[in-house]
Amino acid sequence: MQFFELILLGFTYTSLAIALFLQMLCFKRKIENAQSIAFTFSLLLLVISISLSPLSADQVTTTISTLICMVLVSAATFSNTLGERQHTVKRTFSKLHLITAAIILLGIPLAKWLDLLFYFQYLVVVFLIISILMSMIIVRTTKPIKRYEHLEQADRIFALIFLILVPVYLIYHFFFEKEYQHFQIAFILYMAFTALAFSKIYDDLKRLSLLNKNMEPQFQHFKNYGLTPREEEIAGLLLKGFTYQNIADQLFISVPTVKTHASNIYKKCGVNSRNELTYLLTN
Repeated sequence: MQFFELILLGFTYTSLAIALFLQMLCFKRKIENAQSIAFTFSLLLLVISISLSPLSADQVTTTISTLICMVLVSAATFSNTLGERQHTVKRTFSKLHLITAAIILLGIPLAKWLDLLFYFQYLVVVFLIISILMSMIIVRTTKPIKRYEHLEQADRIFALIFLILVPVYLIYHFFFEKEYQHFQIAFILYMAFTALAFSKIYDDLKRLSLLNKNMEPQFQHFKNYGLTPREEEIAGLLLKGFTYQNIADQLFISVPTVKTHASNIYKKCGVNSRNELTYLLTN
């Protein structure tokens, strides 16, 4: 493996690991979903498996690990896409996709035992390509949910890159690598994963308020979400960290009234917590 590729691989490992850590922090604060964490984790596992493949003497083991990671990426990509978009895909279909992924995972050791692993990898590659294709079509034809609206342009760009790059690399890796060993294209995949990781890191740092020191709400957002003057007032106090009791005392209203206003604010803004509201109204 070339020196440049080793350096790039180190950046990819590090950036995906940092992105995963920040996503867990966001998940703890209820401003990230579990599907996004699973997606990043599956990418990290796939990169590890692919990068170890040339270093391992046991190619069968590395092939099995890579196939398992590919199935995980397939399931996580589709699940994460559904979790971030306003779609009309039926829950039954998403469950069917997960069941298919589970069946394929169980089929990998069976294919190894029956000495059919070479042919079974075709099925895994096809499943991954179909999963990515379905996900990218959903991204290109739907709108994101409110908490991910700011990522719309970046998501569409990465959707196009992944739609082209991942299938091309995997087809090369499994079916043409022996014929073209001098033509290494893994670094292209590493660059794409690194760029995606840095994008997630930057967004999560903003959501954790580590980059955005100005926590004043952008008042145009109040108009966008149709908040009443009283709701605007209460939303501003919620963003400043006031408790319901503090708000009630300051505005000379009861705590249940504050809770009712807060519930209406969350509903209009499409969020479920104060952290989500803070991020939405300050970005």
